[in-house]
Amino acid sequence: MPLRDLDLAIVDVETTGASSHYHRIIEIAVLKVEKGRLVETFSTLVDPERTISPFIEGLTGITNRELENAPTFGQVKDRIYELLHGSVFVAHNARFDYNFVREEFERAKMNYAAKHLCTVRLSRTLFPEYRRHSLDSLIERFDIGCSNRHRATGDALVLWKFLQILQERFSGPDLKKAVAGMLKAPALPPLIDESLVESLPSSPGVYIFLGRNRDPLYVGKSVNLRTRVLSHFSNDHDSVKEQSLYQQVADIKTIKTSGELGALLLESHLLKRLSPLYNRRTRISRRFVVMRQDKSGNEYKTIRIERLGALTASDLPDVIGIFKSMKQAKDFLWRVVREHALCPRILGLEKDKEACTCTQLQRCNGTCKRAEPPADYNSRFLTAFAGRGVTPWPFPGPILIEERGDAGPEGECFVVDKWCLINWFRFDEAGTRRLFEGDYTFDYDGYKILVDYLVKSRKKARLRVLTKEELIRFREDC
Repeated sequence: MPLRDLDLAIVDVETTGASSHYHRIIEIAVLKVEKGRLVETFSTLVDPERTISPFIEGLTGITNRELENAPTFGQVKDRIYELLHGSVFVAHNARFDYNFVREEFERAKMNYAAKHLCTVRLSRTLFPEYRRHSLDSLIERFDIGCSNRHRATGDALVLWKFLQILQERFSGPDLKKAVAGMLKAPALPPLIDESLVESLPSSPGVYIFLGRNRDPLYVGKSVNLRTRVLSHFSNDHDSVKEQSLYQQVADIKTIKTSGELGALLLESHLLKRLSPLYNRRTRISRRFVVMRQDKSGNEYKTIRIERLGALTASDLPDVIGIFKSMKQAKDFLWRVVREHALCPRILGLEKDKEACTCTQLQRCNGTCKRAEPPADYNSRFLTAFAGRGVTPWPFPGPILIEERGDAGPEGECFVVDKWCLINWFRFDEAGTRRLFEGDYTFDYDGYKILVDYLVKSRKKARLRVLTKEELIRFREDC
């Protein structure tokens, strides 16, 4: 079918971060296109029910104060669904926007699935001679005007203009073939029976794709397991890795939870325990890189970096930052060097030089040559790393978090202290059953989930502080 004959919903979202697991939409725009004509433009800020970082404020120009007065996604979900329903979902890097929108609908207890058309892939297919296909590259290449970059409506309008350019340049079968290839009908994996898919629950939880020998291939989570699993099979596969996973899935196991917190924590736990073949290695690894302030008495303040397999709650106050890899840690340090005129040699980024690169380029004050007083340098060092460490535990002691489903007496409770999951149990009319028993070993992924739930989110969690006696009783009895 020609592009002009399709009903399209051109979508752009601005978000609190890059992962739809942890982050939320802060602005969404939908351009409704019918039979080649733009018939409606919709946009709104969205309260993510948490604060956004200074980086996101600077990138988008959207402030926390503006978002406090904006509607939540749940309050505009019906209007957004009305605009999207029955249309092809169009976005630049469509998986990103589509995953965010789909998960927001899932949190609002609504099912949403659609064919999606990625303008990045479309550009690569039609213009293989070009290396870059980012939105900025399209704006420059085709001289597309954009008065409000990194805002949802401005970016969505760029895509609408790009689609119009494609229709002008490709009047023959090339555009039709490219679009048809991306929108081909979904199909279940060859080893999966349709009855298995029909039996998938629509509740929150975790799903595991298993191979022929019951080996774990992929672990994921959702607040609607059935919708999320089907989304894996709803469009063309973007990579050899996805094609291989599709061919190997022989069974699907699901584990229901009472809500999203349980699903997130269980997914994180299973990723490390099962080490599934097709999940990102950074999400599976138990090792991480820790950055601490060096307290060896140097005249100029510096840091030390360590690779660790474990970190205890008592170690956290000294931590400046935690990273998934040494590269990520060093990239962060170089950014700090540029932003605060710190010395890369003193921070351990450069060695065996009389003067660091920044001194040679006259971008710092010659600290490594002792041309700057230690007090001046150390003041910038403290400013650069202020607030970069682990978020302080905001409660006077351990807490009990309760999460219940939509109906019935069953639910789950989590005992947490100093960001460590100590106990996790499920309760119903029949009694209580322990699901997990931990200790005071710090888990970085669990920490990010709990900070997001307890600190950043403005939703009021159902929790209470436990006494030491109650903590002991929970650990003994549950």
